Amino acid sequence: PVTREQLATILWRQAGEPGGSGDLSGCPDGDDASSYAVPALEWAVGEGVLSGLGGGSLAPGGVLSRAQLAAVLMRMA
Repeated sequence: PVTREQLATILWRQAGEPGGSGDLSGCPDGDDASSYAVPALEWAVGEGVLSGLGGGSLAPGGVLSRAQLAAVLMRMA
C-alpha cells in the first residue's frame, strides 16, 4: 500500500522536484499532510496529477486504490 502523499512525493522526486503552484489551504485536511510531502503535494495538486476527493478532501494519508493509482499514472502520461 502507498498513501497519496507518498505517491505524490515519489512522482515529484522523479520529476526533478519542481516547484509547485498548488494551494493546499483549500483542502479541509491540507494541514494533515506530513511536512516532507507538502512541496510534492503542492506540485501534484497544481499540475492536476492529484485531485481531491469528495468535499474537497485531499486525504494525504489515505491509501490509494488501484483505480486511483491508475488515474494518477494516466495523468502523468
